Amino acid sequence: MNIDIIQVTIILSAVVVLFVTGWTRMDIIPLLIPAALVITGLVAAEEVFLGFSSSAVITVASLFVITTGLVRTGVVNRVADSLNHLTGKSNLRLMLAGTALPGMVAGFIIVTATVLFFIPTLIRMAYQAGVSRSRLLLPLVSSCLLGANLTLIGASHNLVANSLVENSLGYGFSLFEFMPLGILLLLVSVIYNVFLGWRLLPAGELDNSKPDLGKTNLVKTYGLDDRLWEIWVQDQSPAVGKSIIEIGLGERFGLCVVAVVRSDKQLAVEHKDLRIQSGDILLVLGREDMISDLVKKEGLFLAGHPREHKRLPLSTAELVEVVVPPRSPVIGKTLTELNFREKTGLSGIALWREGSPRRTDVGSVALKEGDGLLLFGDRSKTRSFKPGKSFRWLNAPRKEESPPELRSFGPWAVLILVLVIFSAAMNWLPVAVAAVTGASAMVMIGILKPREIYASIEWNVIILIGCLYPLGLALYNSGASALLAENLLIISNHNPQVVLAVIALISILLTQPLHNVAAAVIMTPVALNAAQVLGSNPKTFVMAVIIGASAAFMMPTGHPMSLLVQKPGNYQLKDYLKYGAGLGLLVLLIIIIVVPLIWPFYAG
Repeated sequence: MNIDIIQVTIILSAVVVLFVTGWTRMDIIPLLIPAALVITGLVAAEEVFLGFSSSAVITVASLFVITTGLVRTGVVNRVADSLNHLTGKSNLRLMLAGTALPGMVAGFIIVTATVLFFIPTLIRMAYQAGVSRSRLLLPLVSSCLLGANLTLIGASHNLVANSLVENSLGYGFSLFEFMPLGILLLLVSVIYNVFLGWRLLPAGELDNSKPDLGKTNLVKTYGLDDRLWEIWVQDQSPAVGKSIIEIGLGERFGLCVVAVVRSDKQLAVEHKDLRIQSGDILLVLGREDMISDLVKKEGLFLAGHPREHKRLPLSTAELVEVVVPPRSPVIGKTLTELNFREKTGLSGIALWREGSPRRTDVGSVALKEGDGLLLFGDRSKTRSFKPGKSFRWLNAPRKEESPPELRSFGPWAVLILVLVIFSAAMNWLPVAVAAVTGASAMVMIGILKPREIYASIEWNVIILIGCLYPLGLALYNSGASALLAENLLIISNHNPQVVLAVIALISILLTQPLHNVAAAVIMTPVALNAAQVLGSNPKTFVMAVIIGASAAFMMPTGHPMSLLVQKPGNYQLKDYLKYGAGLGLLVLLIIIIVVPLIWPFYAG
């Protein structure tokens, strides 16, 4: 064993230990790799950052931009919302739609974005169907991870492995070369989740009970921790069809309805003809015991406190805060006099004055300079509200994901994605060039502004790929991957089927404590060396790495999306292992049996 192999083994071991133990932030670890490779002389200083110019990095960054364009024009949200029409109250259809459709989307849009935009949809559907969200979220992630293998561009580690193959062999995989195997993997994932997977996950908290949504800073600041509640009206609720007076919210329960949100519109609660409908969201002021009594007697759903600036919104409403600036034209006037609710669609919930909150009769208080005003309304209203000279933002709403003015660009965004895929599939353009052109088109036709390009890219993923990339080259150039491949061949007695199985198993195991990009970087050189010694088809063994690294659902650390669902799904490590072991075994069997049929070991 030469000194280069020893050095690269030490660096690799240190990276694995840091990833597994969490002694330092996961996004810092990759930044340490270039320095280690240059100091040891494994990679020249002028070459250590070549990974950032690789086709994998360029393609992934461009796909983030294209995905943002699809989101900003409302395309992704419309696809997610279509799930509601597919499922109804059927648990079977809920699981089918919650795994099959997101899995298909993940084949063409980066996995991270796909999961992020399907999570709130599935949580809302779980509430409506009375199903624990714990039994939906991990199946969503696993189906997206496996469905990403429908195309080359579905997952970042696909592109990284392909880039390493191109550098080594001079050729790589075509855009749709994965599709037959990707379809099988997604189908297996859907069947597994529908019939078995959800049973292995915790029943958790049923969605007709109060979940722990957390209390927002604004709720605490204004002293509304036990006063302000968001209630959803369910289909079978006795309140459906009744007016607020008929329900007796004030007389029977001692509560005050502040606002009613229906289909993205805030309704005036004072209107005598207002009748409660299924799906309405009520913002109610009152004590928690009174709220609980109302929910129990009227068959309503208590969602908890309204939230602002959260990544996974569960309703269409939010809280924001403004302040009255000097020389404001609203000074001395009340919200009622300003017809504030009628003009803006927002309700004044509480007032902050002279260091303390005021929570009652806010509409009749004459405003003063420096007053803080807590507002509640539908997100379309809060995000279209223009403070002008009258107010200034203290806690502004999160940026609208799909502004109304951009929704007409939806067909153009879809056309751009289709052209990117088609031009790459027909070999008119390399995948990276097609993706960059598509990202540029998003800006040229006005879907995104130039500065939004940089905000749309997940830079932690780009840095991870760019910094890990030279580690893969060091493994290959030092002979470490060849040494590991030789040992695998000795153990397997040069049987290609056994070598394939071992490479797949190691890839599956490595991706659990590490990121799947790291697993692909480590194992792709090993797969290439094994194929070279055997005189076999290198694609066969590289596919074992790619598919094995896709099975990143047996630990929360395998992929950022596996970690993201841990808290909302209330998962523990044992839940990941119990759920993922069976599906991981199926993935391993598919690699061993099916991969050699599509990519034979030997030509002819």
